[in-house]
Amino acid sequence: MKLTTLFLLFPIYIFCQSNRFVYQYKSIKDTIKNDTTKTLMYLDVYKKGSIYYDVQNFKNDSLASLQGEKLTNFENKVFKQYPNDISLITSINNDKYIVSDSRKMNWNILPEKKTINKFKTQKATLNFGGRTWTAWFTTEIPISDGPYKFHNLPGLIVKIEENSHSHIFELVAIQKLDGFLTNKTTDQKLISIDQQKYRKLYLEYRTNPNKNFSGIDIVETQDGKSSSEFKRNMENYYKNKIKKDNNLIEIDLLKN
Repeated sequence: MKLTTLFLLFPIYIFCQSNRFVYQYKSIKDTIKNDTTKTLMYLDVYKKGSIYYDVQNFKNDSLASLQGEKLTNFENKVFKQYPNDISLITSINNDKYIVSDSRKMNWNILPEKKTINKFKTQKATLNFGGRTWTAWFTTEIPISDGPYKFHNLPGLIVKIEENSHSHIFELVAIQKLDGFLTNKTTDQKLISIDQQKYRKLYLEYRTNPNKNFSGIDIVETQDGKSSSEFKRNMENYYKNKIKKDNNLIEIDLLKN
């Protein structure tokens, strides 16, 4: 698929009920290593809401069917019901959560304008998640949405980045979709919590990632490791994983 050529066809899509907006997400997860990761993300927009998710996670999920007909369970998906209902589907240890987020996005819309990928855009700034963001939105696509949780501008967000340039989203393609958006609460395995509860659980996980194994007694693993050795190895694994994930998109999650 030649992503850039799809911009030539965008007038066909914006009048359709369902559209897929493809964003390239550049991020630096580990500020020590300072390597940039590039990921393609889908924002599937329907009449009543949208779903934002990682393209590769979607492809790797053999049970996924996200053409508007079914809400699947892979992690770190943002679900919006217009106008202001936003939820993050994620996991901590072995539990899956749907986290409601009622925080308002108070944009500062500025007069500056420029063309990005053939779209006429306007500048807006926002403080969200402990970061300062600069967005460029277009009224040529009159959808008040964007990548991740970002929304509530007079048009679709074409590009958004935070001030250290370690998180950047840019629209690279548009596709037509069929189907419709279904109810996000259909999966009974999801535990419903609010943003405040999620923050508490997330901080507990980063402080004690081995909590789920503390009450489990393992006589011996398949490779001959004792219960205590297995738990130590798991603790080191999670601590190293957490240490490398030090540049969260919502950096204020790391604050008490």
